[in-house]
Amino acid sequence: MIGALLVIYGHSSPLVGSGELFPPEWPVQPDEGVLMGFFALSGFQITESWMRDPHALRFAAKRVLRLWPPMLTVSVGMALIVGPMITTLPLGEYFRAHETWGYIVNNAGLLTLRHDLPGVFEDNPWPDAVNGSLWTLPMELLAYGGLFALLLLGTAKKDFRWLTVLALIGLIAWDRHLEQTPGAESAGSLLSVPVESLVAFLVAFALGVLLNLYRIPLSPLAAGAGLVVLVVMGNNITASAFMAFAVSYAVIVAGHFWPSRLTVPGVWVNGSYGVYVWGFPVQQLLAMAGIGDQWLMLLCAAPIAYVLGTLSWKYVEDPTMRLRHLFDTAPAKKREPDPDPEDVPTEKSLPLPEPAAPRAPERPRHASPRPPVSGAQRPVGPPPGRAFPPDRGFPRRPPPEESPLSRRLSGEIDEPPQGRHARRPMPPEAGRRGDPNRLDRR
Repeated sequence: MIGALLVIYGHSSPLVGSGELFPPEWPVQPDEGVLMGFFALSGFQITESWMRDPHALRFAAKRVLRLWPPMLTVSVGMALIVGPMITTLPLGEYFRAHETWGYIVNNAGLLTLRHDLPGVFEDNPWPDAVNGSLWTLPMELLAYGGLFALLLLGTAKKDFRWLTVLALIGLIAWDRHLEQTPGAESAGSLLSVPVESLVAFLVAFALGVLLNLYRIPLSPLAAGAGLVVLVVMGNNITASAFMAFAVSYAVIVAGHFWPSRLTVPGVWVNGSYGVYVWGFPVQQLLAMAGIGDQWLMLLCAAPIAYVLGTLSWKYVEDPTMRLRHLFDTAPAKKREPDPDPEDVPTEKSLPLPEPAAPRAPERPRHASPRPPVSGAQRPVGPPPGRAFPPDRGFPRRPPPEESPLSRRLSGEIDEPPQGRHARRPMPPEAGRRGDPNRLDRR
């Protein structure tokens, strides 16, 4: 929310026609730094979303439900509600114009953005720009796509994290090459996306991904030192390269160590995306109304955009994000057909388990050898290791076990019986006399 309000602050001066709000010699332009912070936070949080639920379909659905609904709402609202009220064209001509409907269709494609509506804001200090804040959303979409491809390759796994490092190194090299090429946006554009800005913001996005994957320690002291070094460096090529690292790390650290006493209910800050996409049109409407001072513009635009952003969260974003449960539900298991009764094994067809050999009970140390058993005393039954056939009618008896009492008297169990059969403790003098029912092993 702080970043979205800072973007409104950065747009105030250009939209009233008073030039740049920040001195160009500053090493860090706050509006550009805020956008880099947005991308770094996005990379960090979206990677966390994949780590919690590494499912390709659900991951893609969550990104669609988060990115498109607010953007489509503001585009449709400006084209079909606000545009007809302020256009300089007759209503019939406005609705017959291809640009009116092309504004909605192209913005729905996201990579094919349009920024003008026929007859809307033509006389403003910044003409023919209905919503300039949307220009970063295609870059966000491309960042999602690049991360999605890396995650499908297994980047989230420990053995393949080096792919993200390799991607970051490639982006940094590309960004430095474009930075040294003379001319603003000299690399051209990909559809409606300026390539030079795209690469710069992708560097911040990749830094957020790496901070999450490698669990790099977050230190307020290191973040503050990085910002101080950035300010001291001045406005040069080196500071431009270092800015993405310092700002991205500082923004994530600020979010991680945000003081708990300053925490507010989510409903008051969840509308930050709505504030971002509604701020620019609100400022254009205020400029059209005649506001020419940048501070008055900020004072009026910020609360209006905040209200619209909160309404966007409550009635657009939150309801659409609740649709995620449609993708989180596990598919019902297909019921197996009932087996053929002829295929069901019967008791007679089951193999007879081989009984274990009877275990001879352990004899106490003081017991004398048992006398040999005569033939008349031998038990009637099958030899050891064999069992009667099931159709002979002889019951299968388990091998006899010694009772706990006999085992206790033999010295195999030293613990006294528990429960209501437990004996009362004997007086000390009884121990000296000895217990005639138990071997004194001391």
